[in-house]
Amino acid sequence: MIAVVGTGAWGTAIAAILAGRVAVCLWGRDPAKVAQLARTRRHPALGERALPAALQITAEAEPLAEAELVLWAVPVQHSRALAQRLRFAPRAPLVSLAKGLEEGSLARVSEILAATQPGRPLAALSGPSHAIEILAGLPACLVAAGEPALCQRLVALLHDERLRIYTSADLLGVELAGALKNVVAIASGICEGLGLGDNARAALIARGLAEMRRLGRALGAHDATFAGVAGVGDLLTTCYAPHGRNRALGLALARGENPMDFLSRPDRVAEGAWTSRAAVELGRRVGIEMPIAAQVSAVIWEGLPVATALQRLLSRSPKEDDA
Repeated sequence: MIAVVGTGAWGTAIAAILAGRVAVCLWGRDPAKVAQLARTRRHPALGERALPAALQITAEAEPLAEAELVLWAVPVQHSRALAQRLRFAPRAPLVSLAKGLEEGSLARVSEILAATQPGRPLAALSGPSHAIEILAGLPACLVAAGEPALCQRLVALLHDERLRIYTSADLLGVELAGALKNVVAIASGICEGLGLGDNARAALIARGLAEMRRLGRALGAHDATFAGVAGVGDLLTTCYAPHGRNRALGLALARGENPMDFLSRPDRVAEGAWTSRAAVELGRRVGIEMPIAAQVSAVIWEGLPVATALQRLLSRSPKEDDA
């Protein structure tokens, strides 16, 4: 049996896809929400599509201890505490579906899981992956990165004519790209909300990608990862698609809304908000300037007016268009 931990839209969608192929348990930490999901067989973020009858949905701990593979779909800022509490079968591999950097430690999800569940094979599944489209069977591509045998297992489980699974040896780069693109998406949403036009938005996204790549390079990631599906592919989807919560946060900021009001809603977990602050600190540690992340962080966490953040970016000295 495979266990999917986390009843958010993405975890639920992956569990539903797998339920037609293998035995799957979708696990959630809130018994009341889990009971409602099990009763209605519909997720509020996934439209009217019913979840497969074969999908087990539970808040009980026993299935986790029996699962031979665990997919981790828990928001990054809650991952450490939950991973310390849960008990899985010995040596059951863990695959992260989450994207972000933990505040304080600046850890990626695989690093959190390695610290809290040591001795297990680890991988991440990332890429442009809006849950409602995946569940609807629309074509998509994802990247499995990490322990090679585990990545091949994910290919065997998920790859078909509608969902292509590529593999990568660059777990660091794939996770960094998945985390940092959320920060750029917030900035893109601000740009869109202010009505700055297509030219400005495209330039912002391009410079955001360069910022992502510079940090990745300094930390040891591969440049090619940021040019691939898990990099620019995921970045474009997150910046432009109407489903994205990070883009939605950017639009809200452009309207002058309080970011804490937006982030306090459980259906609006915009990981880029926390990752922006972590990314700036991570850049500082390795001597990499992160101008877009710095302004996004200042707007969200320091109350900097959006107009001031924009002026700070536009008034930067001319430089070479580096990659």
